Amino acid sequence: MKKRSYHWINHVFNFLAVILGVYLAFYVNEKAQARQEGRERQLLIASLANDLKDDMEVYEKYQIPMNEEQQQRIASLAELLSSGDTTGLEALSSAMLQLENYVPTTSTYSSMKASGKLRLMEDLALAKELSGYYEATVVECRAKTEFQTAFFTGELLSWLMAHTDLLAFGMPEGQKKVVLRNKLIVYESIIAQKVEAYRMVVDRSKQLLDDLEARLSSP
Repeated sequence: MKKRSYHWINHVFNFLAVILGVYLAFYVNEKAQARQEGRERQLLIASLANDLKDDMEVYEKYQIPMNEEQQQRIASLAELLSSGDTTGLEALSSAMLQLENYVPTTSTYSSMKASGKLRLMEDLALAKELSGYYEATVVECRAKTEFQTAFFTGELLSWLMAHTDLLAFGMPEGQKKVVLRNKLIVYESIIAQKVEAYRMVVDRSKQLLDDLEARLSSP
């Protein structure tokens, strides 16, 4: 009886050792995978943060100031067409041919979404914030820039090429002046809306950047 009891106890211990070994293997593998995903998550967050910083610099130092200047020059040109005054007309006319557009960088986010790595963002609030920025704010910004480009090429530029001398712009007469003035008024409004979209991008970028950098600094 003792030998038989010892025999079964030996089997039990062997069975438990196998189960424990499998469990430990899974545990070690899971921990290694978690560490790998943690490192990858930090790299992705750093890449997103760098994208935001670069975009903010472009918008604040160049795109917003340049578009605001163009918006003002277009408004001044429309006023000259209304008054009939030709003072400064030629200097302001170049504003009609200016096009300064920029769309936020989406390469890192698009890659994460396509590869399914958005799941690495375990913080649901951060994942929602990323989605709101890239799939709403950025999409709206892109739409505003595309609308300006479409109006510029389809309405303003085509009309200028058909009715004016682009090298020596002069005051249009009669109905042509009215048509051009109306186009400029609409164009100035389109630029103004685009600038507002650019400012929204900067504001949202700053908020998102703060959240990303907070996660980079956390252990």
